[in-house]
Amino acid sequence: MESLPVIQHEHVEHSSAVMCAEKLNTLRLQRVQLTLPEFQYQLFLLIPYFLQVNHNQLPGYSDASTPYGICQFSFNATIKHACQIADIEYFPMVSAQPYAFEGVYAMGSSSSFGQNLNSDVDIWLVHHRSLNSVDLKLITSKTARLTAWFAQFDFEVNFYLIHPNQFQECDLYDNCQPLGEEHSGSAQHWLLLEEFYRTHIRLAGKSVAWWPDAQGDNLLFLGTLDNIPASEYFGASLWQLYKGLNKPHKALLKVLLLEVYASDYPQKHMITDTIWQYCLAGNFSDDNDAYLILYQRIEAYLLSRREVRRLEIVRRCFYLKCGIALSDPQLVQNDWRAKKLAQLTLDWRWPSSLLTTLDNANTWHSGQLQWFNQQLNELLLTSYKNLLQFASKHELSDRMRVEELGLLARKLHGFFNDDPHILPTLNPLWSQGVNEPVLSVWYSKKKSQYQLFREITSAKQLIGQQALFVGKTMVDVVAWAVMNDLVTPKTRWFGIERSKAYSTKLARLGNALLPHVNHCFEVTKRHLCQSWFYQRVIVVANMDDDPTVAWTGQEIMVDYMNGDILSLGRDKQNMLSSIDIISLNSWGEWHCHRFEGEMALLDAISFLVLGLKRANDKSHISVVSCSAKLSKQISDQLTQLLNLCYQTIQSVTDSQTLLIELNLADKKYGLHFNSLGMVYKPLIAQKAVFHYNHPRLVTHLPRPELNNEPFATVPTIIQRYISHGAKQFFLRQLKQKLEVILVDENNNLSHTVLDKMTITQLVSQQSMHFVKNSHQHQQAFFNMPQFFHLVRKDGVLLVEPFGVTEDEMGSAF
Repeated sequence: MESLPVIQHEHVEHSSAVMCAEKLNTLRLQRVQLTLPEFQYQLFLLIPYFLQVNHNQLPGYSDASTPYGICQFSFNATIKHACQIADIEYFPMVSAQPYAFEGVYAMGSSSSFGQNLNSDVDIWLVHHRSLNSVDLKLITSKTARLTAWFAQFDFEVNFYLIHPNQFQECDLYDNCQPLGEEHSGSAQHWLLLEEFYRTHIRLAGKSVAWWPDAQGDNLLFLGTLDNIPASEYFGASLWQLYKGLNKPHKALLKVLLLEVYASDYPQKHMITDTIWQYCLAGNFSDDNDAYLILYQRIEAYLLSRREVRRLEIVRRCFYLKCGIALSDPQLVQNDWRAKKLAQLTLDWRWPSSLLTTLDNANTWHSGQLQWFNQQLNELLLTSYKNLLQFASKHELSDRMRVEELGLLARKLHGFFNDDPHILPTLNPLWSQGVNEPVLSVWYSKKKSQYQLFREITSAKQLIGQQALFVGKTMVDVVAWAVMNDLVTPKTRWFGIERSKAYSTKLARLGNALLPHVNHCFEVTKRHLCQSWFYQRVIVVANMDDDPTVAWTGQEIMVDYMNGDILSLGRDKQNMLSSIDIISLNSWGEWHCHRFEGEMALLDAISFLVLGLKRANDKSHISVVSCSAKLSKQISDQLTQLLNLCYQTIQSVTDSQTLLIELNLADKKYGLHFNSLGMVYKPLIAQKAVFHYNHPRLVTHLPRPELNNEPFATVPTIIQRYISHGAKQFFLRQLKQKLEVILVDENNNLSHTVLDKMTITQLVSQQSMHFVKNSHQHQQAFFNMPQFFHLVRKDGVLLVEPFGVTEDEMGSAF
């Protein structure tokens, strides 16, 4: 590895520094041309033109009042040529109004080793400080249209509005982009600016004062990087992990860079400084590349720690991010990066077989994806744990909105949670399809678990093979395969060392789940900052130990007699042996739970009702029966019963208990529904045969109280928000005090009143407590507390998520 230049800040005359920076900018523009396909490069050149001119014949136009114009913009032959190539009208109009933008800049991997055919282009629009909220809304509308227009050409361009003072003055931050799918909100701030400084390309407008001690009236100064708060590494790592849910190989590199920066703290050795030292030394070769230097910094760090295993995965991520297929010299002969990357792979002693495997990542099967996903997730968590431990020694920055960190953590909790009931997502990464023609299930008696394999049909083939997925039940593994698109109607299933009938049952279940489990659902901020509820429930009946196999009756008679499959015939047989519940909740998590034994159905209903109480009109319950006989009857009766339970739990009021009577084998049970859920109790046998009817009101309950007026209804309203496994604070601000109702992870409730405390102070205090302590417990890594504000409106006590405005609630996340 080539040694990096020693960082030393020396004074450089203003004119020389500007010329040096301009030379780097020109070099990066040339590299963009060498990296992008020709037509996309012409579109790239048109980005500032569309912001300089606001004309109804140009893409993005939405309103005549939309501010336009870029400082120091000049029309030239290059823009005119790009218009001709893209068949766009050329309007060389100089605006009479004050310009709207200080400058237009690309940032990210656009001109670097990290640019590949799937990379997007991020554009920072640094607007004039005089623009108001109406102006910014008009610009946002235009840029959204531009993004859609570019997308027609498979060219992803994202725009970000930047206030020129937002990195220097905290009070201006409220005017900036909130947390979203593409916006990091307050999770990262100075570290985001550092990434901009080290990667940006000026497309139009003022030169950016990004080098040390930069001065000059005509430069755009966004701030210095001298005092990055230590706790920002925590917020930035949360953001990168969130981005990594879709692109983990890219996130791994950035999270590890944060780890490198944190290891240097309080010393500041940023990549920005290294790039500037190269510029001062007149080195504008391939070495002076932001992404390559990023890799080299991580490599040096991991080698110093002797973490060879982590380094090998980092190298593969870096290679894949570059998107250069070295195994096919014809494809890369004109790529400016190929020679350097080829030398690196030689230094790494990679065999040609590894290059071929990586270059064909778009055809990886599920086994290869599962292995790579596991490596990435393990390394991401290792880095996050190191950064969390680092952040625990420092105070959270008051710039960070802890509610935004909470949203990020909540999203990550479902992905990295090692709860055995969760069905984890298999990230397809670059693969164009993961459908498997042959899937097999093998039960390990030694480990008491079911294992899923691809392209294996006998026990002999199991030797040395790694399972795609391991679950406690057959339904676990089949549901996981269907959920992750491994299964098609043509997929052949095998039960290793099991009968043909077993294999047939697996295939039937897989096909039955296909229309139910592949259910896309958009998770919004509203979902993440509230308690979860069921979006979809699939109940699987009798996958194991099917009692209908031994049943000798006639199905037509069951229909004729309106038989009860839970208490059938003279012997009052219960035709249900097992219940599996596959569920998708509003946080976007899939789970699978098994209920067995005589009380399986009652336990399953008790388990479901709280998540159904909070559900909405889009929530749906479906039943899949795996019974050899009576399949339709079981499916119909369960569907009827579960929908009745759903309607009942939604109908109960705070002062009521509703009852459903249910025959189960030779006993009768009462299912008691109230705002806390459902409990079941045996009932004295009655002569009349029970048929499903509307639940009846059995009692009125007094309103529970927590303390004196006006808090009589607090426990009731809180009951609607309680989620098992989450620590929840319900807060009400009094004049000089703060009322705190805490529900812990096990749903234990406590109540305190704190003197001289505000909601904001308590939220900050508890969030800091989480950061300082969660690194000690892996299961708690992302399980940040939820904070709710108790407010009274028109005499009604309401629960509102803390810190997230109503305008933000519906946005996707």
